[in-house]
Amino acid sequence: MTVELTAARVESCVVTLPVDHAGWMAWLIENTEPDWRPDEWDAANWLFTGDPDKDETAIWRCNSAGCHVAVRATRHLCRSCYEQFLESGLSRDEFAEVGRRAMIRSLPGERPLCSVERDGVRCALEAQSRGACNPHYVKWRYHLKAGRTALTLDEWLQAEAEPLPSGTPCLVGACAGSAAGRVPLCAYHRDRWRRHRKDAGMKGTIHEGMVEWAVVQPPWLTGFQFSLVTLPELLRHELRYALAERDKQRPTLSPVAMRLMVRGLADVSSIAELTDKKLGDLGYLDRNCEAHWNDVVRLVRGAFDRFRGVDPLDRPIWELGDLGLRSRAQSGVRVSSRRLDVTQIRQEWLRRLLADWVRETTPDNSDFRVTFEGCLSASRALSARPGGGHDPGVLKVTDMDAVVAAIRDRKRQDGTATLAYGSRAELLAHFCQLLDFGRRLQILDHVASVFARHPHHKIPYEDPAEDMAGKAIPEYVAAQLDAHIHLIGDDFAYGDMAPDAVKAMLRTVYILLRDTGRRPWEVRWLRMDCLEAQDREYILIWDNHKARRNRRRLEIGREPAFAIQEWLAIRRTLKVPARSRTFLFPTARHGYDACIDADTVAKMLRRWVDGLPELLTDTVDKDGNLLPFDRSRIFAYAFRHTYAQRHADAGTELNTLRDLMDTNQQIPPWGTSKCRWRSVVRPSRRCASTSSTGTAIRRRRRPRPRTRPARSPCRSATARSPLT
Repeated sequence: MTVELTAARVESCVVTLPVDHAGWMAWLIENTEPDWRPDEWDAANWLFTGDPDKDETAIWRCNSAGCHVAVRATRHLCRSCYEQFLESGLSRDEFAEVGRRAMIRSLPGERPLCSVERDGVRCALEAQSRGACNPHYVKWRYHLKAGRTALTLDEWLQAEAEPLPSGTPCLVGACAGSAAGRVPLCAYHRDRWRRHRKDAGMKGTIHEGMVEWAVVQPPWLTGFQFSLVTLPELLRHELRYALAERDKQRPTLSPVAMRLMVRGLADVSSIAELTDKKLGDLGYLDRNCEAHWNDVVRLVRGAFDRFRGVDPLDRPIWELGDLGLRSRAQSGVRVSSRRLDVTQIRQEWLRRLLADWVRETTPDNSDFRVTFEGCLSASRALSARPGGGHDPGVLKVTDMDAVVAAIRDRKRQDGTATLAYGSRAELLAHFCQLLDFGRRLQILDHVASVFARHPHHKIPYEDPAEDMAGKAIPEYVAAQLDAHIHLIGDDFAYGDMAPDAVKAMLRTVYILLRDTGRRPWEVRWLRMDCLEAQDREYILIWDNHKARRNRRRLEIGREPAFAIQEWLAIRRTLKVPARSRTFLFPTARHGYDACIDADTVAKMLRRWVDGLPELLTDTVDKDGNLLPFDRSRIFAYAFRHTYAQRHADAGTELNTLRDLMDTNQQIPPWGTSKCRWRSVVRPSRRCASTSSTGTAIRRRRRPRPRTRPARSPCRSATARSPLT
């Protein structure tokens, strides 16, 4: 059950300025926090210099000793140091202490001085080329070409060159370089100024237009810095406002991502002026930059609405990040940029009621999602009634009956099955609570009083155990799958990986899903060191991301262990993306997930299962032929149910099964009415022996919680497991 989100590419929902540019800029200046990151932000020069020692700044120094280059992750190496590390033969810890690449580019203002020295007086300019400052190097080269000297540069510097006094500061703001000669620019900006004059076809003196050009030039930027000085003034203030507001919600700023954003905004004058189509054209390859961009757009557009006096709840497209929805995040407020088309609710009075409820109660994300889904089901039901439900004054009990029936029959998003009982009951309860809210605040005085929940408006209870018990794949079907395991991965493209390697990888994924009972994402995120041999047994080391328990240990059989070993032999010969080096199943795409993604596993299973010649049940028709098995019941997570069912059939104790599934939930007493289990595994009619060992290994022995004895001995054979 998910809220239907839309990309909302509706041109009419964005009003393109004409608007008072001066007023909009004044509003931004007035509402922008003046003391934003005072240790890192240089307001006079629009320059941000990130501090790698601060948790709020997502930038770090290279982990190599003596290297000052910025990297995007902690304890990482820059590219040059990493190449030297590969050639050094040292471990990472050893290289971090002693390793340093032979040449590190010096920063402006930190370069050594020119080597010219006379009578104890040294040249005050920075060395630029082969130990000489730029004026000395240019002069030596001129004399050499003119035939006035035959000395080498080092000999000429020692014999003929005279020390020069310190230069004037560079004309570009915040630049640490110094200028020597008639042009008040450092060597870096002097070269850029000459290229600019050449590209622009400027014919005047070299000083003409230099001051205006220098005002909008950034200094030589390191990986820790980004500058907004090159952008139009209005756009600068928009970004400055958005960054300050973003820190209140998501206080992690990446200078590298901002550098990419500034580069992409070169031809933009104002974010508030951009239509949705133009926003869509501003794409970024870097996911971190895209996340920063989404936050900036959301905050600027929300501020622009407040400047114009527009209530975000009065728009047909709701920006959920602007509604103030409460969240479990650290900030306590929803910040993800998602847009919702509320025109899906066709009745105007129902849309206004939902907007008033959000405005008055400030719900959390979960309550809003369920309430919106309840309103959406009610809107569809009322639309099918006479009058379409647009006149709330003529609604009757039969209209409420139709709403309850629509919620009772609500399907999942994929349309494969009905929603669980708890989800449908929650939808109905939240919709009725919304009606009660409207009547308490006298918002629904025009709605007929009979349009309310009556005692007969209930969702029939359905035991979730019966629904979940059938999700396990029967053993006779699993045997048919194993008989065709050689077909898995046929003609399945996976990046640049060879077809034989793809088949071996997908075969290993299937065996691990089948024989370990781990969740699909736990199999995906297995590491290269996931297999360990101990006392003639094999141990699988995996991470329980759902419960945040890492390095879990599970004893597995020989078949999955041998499959991992065979795949590891192939895996070590493959060239994989850098971020996939430690993962057992690498990703096929650079710059995205570090391991194989869930869609690939699902597509692989679906293509393989749908391509099998036949899958049969143990039930016959009237002619004595076996009926075909429903192939839609075979999916990645179903193997976890199969694993639990297999152990239940073998008589595994309940507490042992709980440890095998690695869940926090405890086995409840049988007589209690409030059972926390969401699934029940019952022994099948035809008990099959387990195909792999399954002893749970725990590092420390935990005391078992006390539970009351079962009240109904006849039900003791039922094994319950938390398949969540």
